[in-house]
Amino acid sequence: MKALSKVALLGLVAGLFVTATGCGQEGLPSGKSPEDVIKAALLNQAQITKSVFEMNITADLKGEVDGVQNLLKGTFDISGTQDKEKMSMKMSVDGKMNEDGAKGTVELRANTDGVFALVSGLTISPAATQELIDTMLKDYMNQWVMLSFMKASDVLGSGQMTQVSYSEGDDLPFTNIQYKGTTDILGVKSYHFTADIDEEMLLGMVDAASIADTQALLAAATMTGDVYVAVNEMVLTGFGGTMKLADPEMNGTVDVSFKLDPTKSGDVKTPDYKKTLTEEDIAMLMFGGAVTDPTLMDPALTDPTLMDPALIDPTLMDPTLMDPALIEGLEGLEGLDTTTL
Repeated sequence: MKALSKVALLGLVAGLFVTATGCGQEGLPSGKSPEDVIKAALLNQAQITKSVFEMNITADLKGEVDGVQNLLKGTFDISGTQDKEKMSMKMSVDGKMNEDGAKGTVELRANTDGVFALVSGLTISPAATQELIDTMLKDYMNQWVMLSFMKASDVLGSGQMTQVSYSEGDDLPFTNIQYKGTTDILGVKSYHFTADIDEEMLLGMVDAASIADTQALLAAATMTGDVYVAVNEMVLTGFGGTMKLADPEMNGTVDVSFKLDPTKSGDVKTPDYKKTLTEEDIAMLMFGGAVTDPTLMDPALTDPTLMDPALIDPTLMDPTLMDPALIEGLEGLEGLDTTTL
């Protein structure tokens, strides 16, 4: 009887274990391997017409270049929603490269009313760079601005943020794939796989690994993680993992997490904006100065009668004080036939 009790107890424990760990265990489609499911998801990714998404990248890297030690630490977060008519995206960065750092948030909205941007909380070191940014963008920071030189179609025409470049016959960016059951990703029931990730191929699919320096770093990198595929929609709903870089010039870890709900899109409201940024404004900013309304300029800079006398050279204003040679040269210009120039 005691032996039977032990067997029953072991059976009960085993049953509880199976019940506890078996939650979310659902078989793959009949006759389909993990590779088949992920391949189908990648091929279907281009069919996504709406989505809610979020991504996080956290880097902790160091290395030596030309005898100089470098340190790179930071986080990058992006979240948003998109469909054929509208998009909203929020990007936040907080990072440091040696003694230089940057922190701030950029929000972008596009709908039938136009394209709008908000840059807020932007801090940059060194101080000289912060001063330059403050000078150039002071009229546009920490408030919504309409970008009149862009149309919503310009933004939406680039396609869904969730699309990848993958075609029939391409190699999968995942190997050693193991099926682990199902789980929810942003509320979407998804197949869960673990895999080794070809980080160079994966980034290449989103056009992020075309730079030679990037390829050199990735050649010495390894990455393992998780892959998720929507049970009903059969598209990628996420992936995540840790990339380990071993290149002497840049080594350490980069943690990546991406999640997607392909079943819906959120509302994108037109923000309350007071300023409009034009192509002319952009040109002015590129030449190193904040755009200023001429009607608001200091009169002392435009009205000679109000100028500081110390700034005015009397020899240029009073003909009686001019250099005779200069006067002769000016008189010669009066008779110049400009039609032949």
